Amino acid sequence: MAVGEESPVRVGFSVPKKKFRKSVDRHRIARLMREVWRLNKHLVYEAVPPDKQVHLFFMFTDTTMPAMPAVHSAVTGSIAKLVQMLSPDA
Repeated sequence: MAVGEESPVRVGFSVPKKKFRKSVDRHRIARLMREVWRLNKHLVYEAVPPDKQVHLFFMFTDTTMPAMPAVHSAVTGSIAKLVQMLSPDA
């Protein structure tokens, strides 16, 4: 992309302080979500029409510390649903 050109997808991540009091725990969960997004964002980028921009926000709502496979399945499942919604034949 050229300098100053907007990205087709903007994304944010949130882990509530109310459910995870320790910032170390909140940051770890957010890092896990960002890593899964980084590895799979190309699927969303391919599905977004060139003249559109998608804004996503992932919120972690469970109360237990997740393992990487659980985060991976949740985020990739969300990505798959989004790609299906963005496909022209949906």
